[in-house]
Amino acid sequence: MGKKVLFFHGWAQNEFVMKSRTKKLEKRLTEAGYECVFLDAPHLLPMTSTILIDGQEVQITNGDRENARAWFLYSDTDYADASMALTEIPMHYVGLETSIAQVHDFLKTETNDECFVLGFSQGATFCHILSILAHAANLSDDTNSTLSVFAKIQKTILVSGFSSMHQNPLAEWTRDAVKKGIQIQSLHIFGEGDTSVPKQFSEDLAACFVNAEIYTHDKGHFIPHNKTLLDRVLEFVES
Repeated sequence: MGKKVLFFHGWAQNEFVMKSRTKKLEKRLTEAGYECVFLDAPHLLPMTSTILIDGQEVQITNGDRENARAWFLYSDTDYADASMALTEIPMHYVGLETSIAQVHDFLKTETNDECFVLGFSQGATFCHILSILAHAANLSDDTNSTLSVFAKIQKTILVSGFSSMHQNPLAEWTRDAVKKGIQIQSLHIFGEGDTSVPKQFSEDLAACFVNAEIYTHDKGHFIPHNKTLLDRVLEFVES
Protein backbone atom coordinates (compact mmCIF):
# COMPACT_ATOMS: atom_id res chain seq x y z
CA MET A 1 0.00 0.00 0.00
CA GLY A 2 1.03 3.60 -0.59
CA LYS A 3 0.55 6.59 1.62
CA LYS A 4 -2.14 6.56 4.25
CA VAL A 5 -5.12 8.93 4.27
CA LEU A 6 -6.47 9.29 7.81
CA PHE A 7 -10.20 10.06 8.06
CA PHE A 8 -11.63 12.00 11.03
CA HIS A 9 -15.40 11.96 11.54
CA GLY A 10 -17.62 14.79 12.74
CA TRP A 11 -19.25 15.57 16.09
CA ALA A 12 -21.53 12.79 17.41
CA GLN A 13 -20.38 10.44 14.63
CA ASN A 14 -17.87 7.59 14.58
CA GLU A 15 -15.57 5.79 12.16
CA PHE A 16 -18.42 3.59 10.88
CA VAL A 17 -20.53 6.64 9.97
CA MET A 18 -17.57 8.32 8.29
CA LYS A 19 -16.73 5.19 6.33
CA SER A 20 -20.32 4.71 5.20
CA ARG A 21 -20.53 8.31 3.95
CA THR A 22 -17.27 8.25 2.00
CA LYS A 23 -17.52 4.90 0.22
CA LYS A 24 -16.96 6.31 -3.25
CA LEU A 25 -14.07 8.46 -2.09
CA GLU A 26 -12.47 5.54 -0.25
CA LYS A 27 -12.83 3.35 -3.33
CA ARG A 28 -11.28 5.99 -5.58
CA LEU A 29 -8.33 6.55 -3.25
CA THR A 30 -7.79 2.83 -2.73
CA GLU A 31 -7.78 2.21 -6.47
CA ALA A 32 -5.15 4.94 -6.78
CA GLY A 33 -2.94 3.13 -4.27
CA TYR A 34 -3.72 4.97 -1.05
CA GLU A 35 -4.57 3.25 2.21
CA CYS A 36 -7.65 4.76 3.88
CA VAL A 37 -7.72 4.58 7.68
CA PHE A 38 -10.82 5.57 9.65
CA LEU A 39 -10.20 6.58 13.25
CA ASP A 40 -12.65 6.69 16.16
CA ALA A 41 -12.60 9.72 18.43
CA PRO A 42 -11.85 8.78 22.06
CA HIS A 43 -14.70 10.70 23.73
CA LEU A 44 -18.08 8.97 23.95
CA LEU A 45 -21.01 11.40 24.17
CA PRO A 46 -23.78 10.62 26.68
CA MET A 47 -27.24 9.61 25.54
CA THR A 48 -28.84 11.98 28.07
CA SER A 49 -27.98 15.23 29.85
CA THR A 50 -29.27 16.89 32.98
CA ILE A 51 -30.04 20.61 32.65
CA LEU A 52 -31.66 23.23 34.86
CA ILE A 53 -35.10 24.54 33.86
CA ASP A 54 -36.63 27.05 36.26
CA GLY A 55 -34.27 25.85 38.96
CA GLN A 56 -35.23 22.21 38.52
CA GLU A 57 -32.98 19.48 37.15
CA VAL A 58 -34.49 17.97 34.02
CA GLN A 59 -33.09 15.06 32.06
CA ILE A 60 -33.15 15.48 28.29
CA THR A 61 -32.24 13.08 25.50
CA ASN A 62 -29.30 13.77 23.20
CA GLY A 63 -30.71 11.74 20.34
CA ASP A 64 -30.91 8.02 19.76
CA ARG A 65 -27.54 7.48 18.07
CA GLU A 66 -25.37 5.08 20.02
CA ASN A 67 -21.58 5.30 19.96
CA ALA A 68 -21.68 9.04 19.25
CA ARG A 69 -18.14 10.37 19.65
CA ALA A 70 -16.15 13.62 19.67
CA TRP A 71 -12.53 14.65 19.24
CA PHE A 72 -12.93 17.24 21.97
CA LEU A 73 -15.67 18.66 24.17
CA TYR A 74 -16.87 22.21 24.71
CA SER A 75 -18.02 21.77 28.31
CA ASP A 76 -16.57 19.87 31.24
CA THR A 77 -19.99 19.65 32.91
CA ASP A 78 -22.17 18.49 30.00
CA TYR A 79 -20.22 16.53 27.41
CA ALA A 80 -23.10 16.69 24.92
CA ASP A 81 -23.27 20.50 24.97
CA ALA A 82 -21.95 21.84 21.65
CA SER A 83 -23.54 25.30 21.89
CA MET A 84 -20.11 26.97 22.03
CA ALA A 85 -18.79 25.30 18.87
CA LEU A 86 -19.24 28.26 16.49
CA THR A 87 -19.01 31.18 18.90
CA GLU A 88 -15.44 32.05 17.80
CA ILE A 89 -14.54 32.71 21.42
CA PRO A 90 -11.13 31.40 22.57
CA MET A 91 -11.68 28.48 24.92
CA HIS A 92 -10.16 25.28 26.23
CA TYR A 93 -11.24 22.19 24.34
CA VAL A 94 -11.85 19.54 26.98
CA GLY A 95 -10.13 16.24 26.24
CA LEU A 96 -8.24 17.49 23.19
CA GLU A 97 -4.94 16.26 24.61
CA THR A 98 -6.28 12.69 24.59
CA SER A 99 -7.13 12.89 20.89
CA ILE A 100 -3.75 14.42 20.03
CA ALA A 101 -2.03 11.62 21.96
CA GLN A 102 -4.09 9.02 20.08
CA VAL A 103 -3.01 10.41 16.71
CA HIS A 104 0.57 10.79 17.93
CA ASP A 105 0.72 7.11 18.88
CA PHE A 106 -0.84 6.06 15.58
CA LEU A 107 1.63 8.12 13.56
CA LYS A 108 4.53 6.79 15.59
CA THR A 109 3.64 3.10 15.42
CA GLU A 110 1.47 2.65 12.32
CA THR A 111 2.82 5.16 9.81
CA ASN A 112 6.29 4.80 8.34
CA ASP A 113 6.01 7.48 5.69
CA GLU A 114 4.18 10.69 4.90
CA CYS A 115 0.40 10.70 5.31
CA PHE A 116 -2.57 12.91 4.60
CA VAL A 117 -5.50 13.79 6.87
CA LEU A 118 -9.14 14.37 5.96
CA GLY A 119 -11.67 15.69 8.45
CA PHE A 120 -15.37 16.50 8.34
CA SER A 121 -16.98 19.20 10.52
CA GLN A 122 -15.44 18.88 14.00
CA GLY A 123 -13.04 16.39 12.47
CA ALA A 124 -11.91 19.16 10.11
CA THR A 125 -11.35 21.46 13.06
CA PHE A 126 -9.28 18.73 14.71
CA CYS A 127 -7.29 18.44 11.46
CA HIS A 128 -6.71 22.20 11.67
CA ILE A 129 -5.02 21.57 15.01
CA LEU A 130 -3.07 18.62 13.61
CA SER A 131 -1.94 20.85 10.74
CA ILE A 132 -0.65 23.43 13.22
CA LEU A 133 1.35 20.70 14.94
CA ALA A 134 2.64 19.41 11.60
CA HIS A 135 3.71 22.90 10.55
CA ALA A 136 5.44 23.51 13.86
CA ALA A 137 7.15 20.11 13.68
CA ASN A 138 8.52 20.95 10.22
CA LEU A 139 10.07 24.11 11.63
CA SER A 140 11.61 22.39 14.64
CA ASP A 141 15.19 21.12 14.68
CA ASP A 142 14.42 18.62 17.45
CA THR A 143 13.72 15.34 15.67
CA ASN A 144 13.41 13.49 18.98
CA SER A 145 10.65 15.64 20.46
CA THR A 146 7.06 14.52 21.00
CA LEU A 147 6.07 17.01 18.34
CA SER A 148 8.33 15.62 15.59
CA VAL A 149 6.06 12.71 14.63
CA PHE A 150 3.42 15.16 13.33
CA ALA A 151 5.82 16.17 10.54
CA LYS A 152 4.56 13.02 8.76
CA ILE A 153 1.33 14.92 8.00
CA GLN A 154 1.97 16.54 4.61
CA LYS A 155 -1.49 17.46 3.31
CA THR A 156 -4.89 18.14 4.83
CA ILE A 157 -8.42 18.05 3.39
CA LEU A 158 -10.97 19.95 5.45
CA VAL A 159 -14.67 19.42 4.72
CA SER A 160 -17.27 21.78 6.21
CA GLY A 161 -14.82 22.81 8.92
CA PHE A 162 -14.36 25.79 11.22
CA SER A 163 -11.25 27.30 12.79
CA SER A 164 -10.00 25.97 16.10
CA MET A 165 -10.63 28.31 19.01
CA HIS A 166 -8.53 26.22 21.38
CA GLN A 167 -6.12 28.48 23.23
CA ASN A 168 -3.20 26.09 23.33
CA PRO A 169 -3.04 23.10 20.93
CA LEU A 170 0.22 21.82 22.37
CA ALA A 171 2.57 24.61 23.45
CA GLU A 172 2.85 28.39 23.29
CA TRP A 173 5.41 28.42 20.49
CA THR A 174 3.17 26.51 18.07
CA ARG A 175 1.00 29.62 17.72
CA ASP A 176 4.08 31.76 17.07
CA ALA A 177 5.13 29.32 14.36
CA VAL A 178 1.97 29.88 12.29
CA LYS A 179 1.42 33.64 12.54
CA LYS A 180 2.08 33.97 8.81
CA GLY A 181 -0.10 31.00 7.92
CA ILE A 182 0.10 27.22 8.11
CA GLN A 183 2.47 25.95 5.45
CA ILE A 184 0.75 22.62 4.89
CA GLN A 185 -0.99 21.96 1.57
CA SER A 186 -4.72 22.21 2.18
CA LEU A 187 -7.93 21.61 0.26
CA HIS A 188 -11.11 23.12 1.73
CA ILE A 189 -14.47 21.68 0.69
CA PHE A 190 -17.74 23.28 1.76
CA GLY A 191 -21.29 23.94 0.64
CA GLU A 192 -22.86 27.25 -0.24
CA GLY A 193 -26.04 26.04 1.44
CA ASP A 194 -24.46 24.72 4.64
CA THR A 195 -26.56 25.87 7.62
CA SER A 196 -24.75 23.78 10.25
CA VAL A 197 -21.35 25.35 9.53
CA PRO A 198 -22.05 28.40 7.31
CA LYS A 199 -19.51 28.88 4.53
CA GLN A 200 -17.97 31.96 6.19
CA PHE A 201 -16.53 29.67 8.88
CA SER A 202 -14.96 27.43 6.25
CA GLU A 203 -13.60 30.47 4.42
CA ASP A 204 -12.07 31.75 7.66
CA LEU A 205 -10.49 28.34 8.20
CA ALA A 206 -9.02 28.38 4.69
CA ALA A 207 -7.50 31.80 5.44
CA CYS A 208 -5.39 30.16 8.18
CA PHE A 209 -3.41 28.28 5.51
CA VAL A 210 -0.87 29.49 2.96
CA ASN A 211 -2.06 28.97 -0.64
CA ALA A 212 -5.23 27.15 0.43
CA GLU A 213 -7.19 25.45 -2.35
CA ILE A 214 -10.99 25.67 -2.26
CA TYR A 215 -13.74 23.50 -3.73
CA THR A 216 -17.34 24.64 -3.21
CA HIS A 217 -20.64 22.95 -3.99
CA ASP A 218 -24.25 24.11 -3.84
CA LYS A 219 -25.40 21.65 -1.17
CA GLY A 220 -25.32 21.64 2.63
CA HIS A 221 -23.42 20.02 5.50
CA PHE A 222 -22.18 16.77 4.01
CA ILE A 223 -19.29 15.17 2.12
CA PRO A 224 -19.98 15.25 -1.64
CA HIS A 225 -19.26 12.15 -3.68
CA ASN A 226 -19.81 13.36 -7.24
CA LYS A 227 -17.18 12.59 -9.87
CA THR A 228 -15.96 16.19 -10.03
CA LEU A 229 -15.22 16.19 -6.30
CA LEU A 230 -13.57 12.76 -6.41
CA ASP A 231 -11.37 13.93 -9.29
CA ARG A 232 -10.48 17.09 -7.37
CA VAL A 233 -9.46 15.20 -4.23
CA LEU A 234 -7.35 12.74 -6.21
CA GLU A 235 -5.71 15.61 -8.09
CA PHE A 236 -4.90 17.26 -4.76
CA VAL A 237 -3.37 14.23 -3.05
CA GLU A 238 -1.28 13.44 -6.14
CA SER A 239 -0.04 16.97 -6.75
